Amino acid sequence: MPAVTMVEGGSWLVPYVGGKPFLRKPPLVQWCIATSLRAFGHNVWAARLPSALSVLALAAVMILCTRGWLIAEQSLIAAIVMMTQIGTVDKCRLAEIEAIYVALSGVAMVLWMSWWSQRRSPWLVWLVPMFFNGLALLAKAPLHLLFFYAIVVATLWAAGEMRQLLSLPHIVGVLVMIGVFEAWAIPYFQVVPADAVKQVWQRQFVERVTGADTGLAKWLINVPNGIANHLPWILFAPLLWRTNATDGQHPRTAALMRGSRWAVAACFFVLLLIPGVLPRYLQPLTVPFSLLIAPVLWDCPRRFRHWWRYAAFALTVVVFLAAVASPFLVASAVQQGADALHPGVAGLAVLVVFAGALLLISLRRRLHESVHLALWTTLTIVMAMLLYATTVVPFMRLRENIRPFAERIDDAMPSGAPLYAYSMEDFAPLLGTLFYLQTPFLYAPDVAASPTGAQHYLVRGKDRARFEKYFLVETTLAEWAGKEEKVPAAVLRAVKK
Repeated sequence: MPAVTMVEGGSWLVPYVGGKPFLRKPPLVQWCIATSLRAFGHNVWAARLPSALSVLALAAVMILCTRGWLIAEQSLIAAIVMMTQIGTVDKCRLAEIEAIYVALSGVAMVLWMSWWSQRRSPWLVWLVPMFFNGLALLAKAPLHLLFFYAIVVATLWAAGEMRQLLSLPHIVGVLVMIGVFEAWAIPYFQVVPADAVKQVWQRQFVERVTGADTGLAKWLINVPNGIANHLPWILFAPLLWRTNATDGQHPRTAALMRGSRWAVAACFFVLLLIPGVLPRYLQPLTVPFSLLIAPVLWDCPRRFRHWWRYAAFALTVVVFLAAVASPFLVASAVQQGADALHPGVAGLAVLVVFAGALLLISLRRRLHESVHLALWTTLTIVMAMLLYATTVVPFMRLRENIRPFAERIDDAMPSGAPLYAYSMEDFAPLLGTLFYLQTPFLYAPDVAASPTGAQHYLVRGKDRARFEKYFLVETTLAEWAGKEEKVPAAVLRAVKK
């Protein structure tokens, strides 16, 4: 919704939502969404497009910029692993921060790991990755710098090159990163009071560290949820610690493996023990994990590849049986009033992917076994994604409330009459409702900015009593203008109060 405000003529320097400055995050993600909305119109597809494109761009960087460090097939496996983890599929298809943030911070890690292992120019190794780290700072809080430097420090320690942290290229790279952020921050803080931003960011930091809104039950499942985000590929993680995992590798690649695997594991488990840290905050770790696991999968033991083949075959059978049942499930959803694909189209879409899986199986002897298994696993995951979209989502639509709520408001509003959204701030459910509204609306951030005499307001339940007390008195006084002697005592007491 801050992006919608930008498109409608709002400030691009200071994001606004609910009629007030949106101080919780820098604006880069909002810039991307606003640009897409301006290009393709106000719709969900346009709002989500930057997330999808950013992940595809990250995959392209992983394939193209790791040559010379990884062989082409290993780079392909790394991109596949990154794109098909549950956390990536879940978060990076939405109009949210994670996809763009993970892509920018991920590009920084890909470039540093690849170019350092190839012993490229120190200026290239430090300046370009730090530029992307600066862009990531414009998307979200600087947690990605913890991941970046954990990998850098662990790798340099393993290689005995810690002095690089004091080198001129690294210092200049840090200045470049700060400069990218300051190019927005300096004019921003000339408009927005620094104390207001400081209070918001301090409150967010305290909530993340203390877990003020996190119960014990939610904290206990933090690690399991974090592991689930990286399925199915996290099941291969123990291979990173095989005794011969670095055999035959270039010394710098071996040092990168020895240091980075511990850095990724430590960041993952230590941060998830902090009560306020949610598993999605760790999404940037998907990128280095994918790069590290790719060469290990390429050269994993033959007995392990046998188990991998059996698991992929079993998963394919399960997904195929679900695909056979999908037309009947879609038909059931349609009968209940859901908006869904035609059952025949739903079944055909999944069967096409299944045919691709059969074709891939027939090419077994023409591909390296690990590449073949990775592609087979990926096609099975894609088939499961299609099943989810065609069979599960229609049933979810039957129970959603935001879009139907917006439709009910549209039906109730007189044609052409404006709606005033009172004190929305950044309350997500009502902001989501406003996104889907066809009725024109204006923000009324507080009573002072609310127009008197307006007929239609959207008000949060917690604000209703205060809203009614103020506006009923205002309406009554307007009706009795010039007849003050007839104003009831109760109204006068309310005005005085």
